Amino acid sequence: MAEKREMVLRAVMQILEEDYAGQPECTSRNDAQQWLAAFASAGKAGALDDGLFMQYLSQYLAGFMDPNLSFEASPEADWQPFTCGFSVRRFGDALYVTEVREEVRLTLGDALVLLNESKPDEHLSSLIGNPVNGSDPERQLWDEMVARCAHVLVRHADGTEEDISIKRFPRPGFVQSLRPPTVEVLDGVGPDGDERAVVVRVHHFVDDSVLSAMQQHFDELAHARRVIIDVRDAEEGMIGNAYPLMALFFDREVNLKDLVGQEFVYTRYTQRNAHLRSGQLARLLDRSDASGREWVQAEIDHVAACAGQGFVKEAEFEEDMLFPPAPEGQQVFLLTDVRTRGAAERLAAIAERAAAQGCGKVRRVGRATRGGLDYANLIAVAFDEKFSLVYPISKTEAAHEGRGMLGQGIAPDVYVPFTSEECMRDLVLEAALSC
Repeated sequence: MAEKREMVLRAVMQILEEDYAGQPECTSRNDAQQWLAAFASAGKAGALDDGLFMQYLSQYLAGFMDPNLSFEASPEADWQPFTCGFSVRRFGDALYVTEVREEVRLTLGDALVLLNESKPDEHLSSLIGNPVNGSDPERQLWDEMVARCAHVLVRHADGTEEDISIKRFPRPGFVQSLRPPTVEVLDGVGPDGDERAVVVRVHHFVDDSVLSAMQQHFDELAHARRVIIDVRDAEEGMIGNAYPLMALFFDREVNLKDLVGQEFVYTRYTQRNAHLRSGQLARLLDRSDASGREWVQAEIDHVAACAGQGFVKEAEFEEDMLFPPAPEGQQVFLLTDVRTRGAAERLAAIAERAAAQGCGKVRRVGRATRGGLDYANLIAVAFDEKFSLVYPISKTEAAHEGRGMLGQGIAPDVYVPFTSEECMRDLVLEAALSC
């Protein structure tokens, strides 16, 4: 069994070298030889079960810092995803509890000072590569690493310390993890305390729930002095489901296609990628109506013509969509953070573009986004009935030229550094309500 898992590892490494869009710019992040040695050592010790296999593969991919890369286990695997029942964030030499779910022994603001008897930096140095999203403490993502610890030393708010064993809770399925958007009306805000604000908290763009929430609060949104759109933890979904929010973005009528203009991507049409992409399109063709079949068939023909050519430069256009001007005199703020990615990160990019062109009215508050827009067009490779690799085959022209945002994201207009105080107070929201 260990030999089979090593074959899967080598297949993953080959795909990352030959088919993944993040080449050559991500080559320096590929710790392939160290991971081969780690797999070999675990195999010889008889420790390489499905759980350790998934842990190693996930940490290996995390080192690339591309949120579009993932290694997934099917229900057939002997290992299933789990959490520690709470979330943490790095500040100084400790990890502070920012959210408590199933783990009732912890409270907001508790500090994890030791992980398996090591300080966070010491624990990180014992791992291969850097699986917590880089060296910037504010952008580090520690939840997965904490969940894999045996025990942690917690410093509570009253100064007492307690060593607790880490419990493991089943991770909710995708649908079960989706939280609906919320809309809250706040009075007495602003620099002079005389404004009304509407806060729209969005956790995903998987469906049309954002549109439904906005329709239910149409009058409040239309007449509020300031609207705050919170996408700090929005990671999933499609940009089309975010369009309703863009009705608040511009101070004059704007066509999205004109705003963004022509953009170029480089798609890596290896034989493998062309084959897999053709399969995706064939399934789409079967589900398309008469109006869509012509476009899908043209794409299938294009992929066939490009197969084996490597990176091919392709022009892309945004959708031709007209947005009206937002209510006059209304201020709009977009809250972002390191978990902001996907459609939410695209919103931040459009807000930045609109500001540069003098038609935007959105101020971005918080911290830089995840930095996942460099790569797109995801392909899935199944190795057996248990495991599959998801990776992108296209990259932006900026990434191709070494100007990408991987590991950096889109910086806000108003930067609010994370501190331990944010465990108890929403400092980012407070900044948006007062600036």
